Amino acid sequence: MNKIKLMVFSFNKRAISSYKKLGFREEALLKNEIYRNGKYYDEIPMAIFKDDWIK
Repeated sequence: MNKIKLMVFSFNKRAISSYKKLGFREEALLKNEIYRNGKYYDEIPMAIFKDDWIK
């Protein structure tokens, strides 16, 4: 396995912070992907690579 990836919504700040602490990096920003409680939110693909994890 070379890459582990996940998707997280921009309103989930605690999850984003946790993933970054584990070494995940944001790969892109998908604008206005979800409509929740009357507002649009972005979706953020994040990934960690084998070489980064081993370090």
